[in-house]
Amino acid sequence: MSFDELLKEAGSFRNLFALARKAGADVEAEVQKAMTMDSEIFKMVGYKVAKVGEGVAEFAFPFSNAIGRRGGMVHGGIVMYTLDNICGIAVMTVNPGMDQVTMELKVNFLEPLRKGPFRATGKVIRAGRSVAVAEGEILDRGGLLCAKALGTWYMTGKGQ
Repeated sequence: MSFDELLKEAGSFRNLFALARKAGADVEAEVQKAMTMDSEIFKMVGYKVAKVGEGVAEFAFPFSNAIGRRGGMVHGGIVMYTLDNICGIAVMTVNPGMDQVTMELKVNFLEPLRKGPFRATGKVIRAGRSVAVAEGEILDRGGLLCAKALGTWYMTGKGQ
């Protein structure tokens, strides 16, 4: 059964994650598989889904020349993409609907991302019926905070 078929059967992202956990599924592996199938960028960067829980998500990813820019650091577009995805997945876990879009994402680039592997975390700060606010951050291998984000997601396609 495809991801979209499972989502339709569950009625919402929130229900999908709850049902998967109840059935004993490896949610992190399923998210990894779905994201890799849906996004060439996700695959190219080399993200590894480390954690998906209620309102939280975590990825790890290495440094590579494919995501780098002059100066030996991760390109800012990849930083934005990472934070949009990590926060978006955290929002999915509490989303009472069947889709969502990023309304706004603000990122502070605090340090160049040079020392991988990196750890990206996303956390829902507040979720209502149709809007959620989440924060995300990326740390380098030494735990240095390199980027911090705050974003808003509009949750659509109510299943309940």
